[in-house]
Amino acid sequence: MLGMIKQHSVEPLWPYLLFLPVDRENRDEFVRTVLASKLARTVLSSFGEDGQALQRDQIENLPHSNKSILSYLKTLQRFGLIVTSSTIHNGKRVVAHKLTKNGWGLARFYFEGLPSDVEELTAFLLEDYLTRLATLYRDQGISVSTLFEIFARMRAKAILDGSRAYTKPDFLLFGAAAFNTQIECEKLPALGGLTRCSSPIRQSGGPTVDLALALAKEGHEISLVSSVGNDMDGWNIITNLVQGNVDVRHIIVEDDKYTNESIIINEGKKGSRTLVGVGPTTSLSITSPSQVPWNEIETSKVVYIGEVFVEVAATIAAHAKVQGIPTIYRCSVPYLELGLNRLKPVLSQVDILLISNRGWQFLKQNLTPHPLQKLRGITDAGIIIKQSKSKYRLSIGGEKDLIFESKLESNEISESFMVSLVAKIAEGLDIHESVEHSINLEN
Repeated sequence: MLGMIKQHSVEPLWPYLLFLPVDRENRDEFVRTVLASKLARTVLSSFGEDGQALQRDQIENLPHSNKSILSYLKTLQRFGLIVTSSTIHNGKRVVAHKLTKNGWGLARFYFEGLPSDVEELTAFLLEDYLTRLATLYRDQGISVSTLFEIFARMRAKAILDGSRAYTKPDFLLFGAAAFNTQIECEKLPALGGLTRCSSPIRQSGGPTVDLALALAKEGHEISLVSSVGNDMDGWNIITNLVQGNVDVRHIIVEDDKYTNESIIINEGKKGSRTLVGVGPTTSLSITSPSQVPWNEIETSKVVYIGEVFVEVAATIAAHAKVQGIPTIYRCSVPYLELGLNRLKPVLSQVDILLISNRGWQFLKQNLTPHPLQKLRGITDAGIIIKQSKSKYRLSIGGEKDLIFESKLESNEISESFMVSLVAKIAEGLDIHESVEHSINLEN
C-alpha cells in the first residue's frame, strides 16, 4: 500500500552573507569549530550592541563550562572575529573581547530575529561582498564595470517586485525615457576655449517620465509605457519610477539597445541647450502595437502620448478615440520635422495637441505664413501653444483664440501646468476651463 507523502511548504530563505576563509582546510575548520559549535549562538549573542563583552561576565552568565567558553573565544580570536584586551572595570583590571567587523556580522547571524541595526548590517555585508567580488574580477581579468551593471539590474529587478500594478490606472502615459546629464555654466566658451561649470548632475528624466512622477506624487494611479536599454541607466530609471509609485510593468527593456542619453547645458540667463544622443542602438520608444496595453487604454481616464513612433502613436490615438478616452499629444520638434502629412494619422485623432515654444518657432519658420491655419487643416484638436516664454495660446476650432499670461517664464510647457491639465481633463472639465485652472496653478 502506497503511503501518503506529506507536502511541506518551503520556508522563505534568509538573504544573509557569511565570509569564509579562502584556504579549503581553514574553511572546513571554520565550519566545524565556529559555525557548528554548540557555543556559537550563546557566546556570540553575549556581545552587547557596542560589540564588546567582558570575559568575566561571559563565564558567569553563559550555560557552559569555563574551559569550553575560553576555548571558543580563542577560536574566534584565531579567525580574526574578535580582538582581546584588558581594561579597568569597577576598579579592577579585567579581560575584554570586542567583535571585529567580520565578527560583528557573524554575531548577528545568530540573533533570534532581525537585529535593530539591520540597515547598518546590510550595508556592511553588501559593501564587503562587492569589494571582494570586484577584487576577484580584477584578478581574473574581468571588467569590474560588468559586476556593477549586474548589481544595478538586480537591484532594480528586486525593487520591480514591489512595483505598483494598476489594472485600471487613472492615466496611461506613452513616451521616451532618458538619463540626463545637466551642467550649469555661466558662459559657454568660444570654440576651443575653456570655462568653469558646475559638477554634472545625472538623473532620470524626459517630459513623459517627469510627468508620470509628478502625477503619481499627487496621488494619481499612473502606468507608464516606454523603453530603456538593458544597462545601468535604464534600470536606474525603472528604480526611480517604482519608488515614485508608477506602474512600470509595461516598460520594455531592450537587451541590444542603450538607454537614451541627453546632455543639458544651462548657460546663465541665456537659456539651455539640449544634446540628445540618437543612434541605431539607442532605445527611443516602444516600436510595435504589440507592446501597447490595450485593455488599460479602455479603462484609463486620460491617455497621454509623448515621444512615440508615429505609426504606433496613431494606433494608440485611434483606439482611445473609439473608446471615447480623451487623448493628449505632446508633439516635440523632432516629430514636427517629419512634416504634417506624416503626422496627420496622429493629429487627426487626438483631442488635445501641445506645442512648446521651440515647436511653435519651428512651425512659424517652416509653415509660413499661417502655421496655425495649416494645423487646423488636419486636426480638430484643441491646440495649446507656448506662444512665448510668458504666454499660452489656446486654439479651439470655430472659436476665437485665447491668450493666457504666465508668470513662469520658460520655453517649455511647465510640469505644474501639465499635471493640472491632465487632472482637470480627467475630471470632465472642458479644455478652456482646464487651461484656465492650469495657468492659475502655474502662476
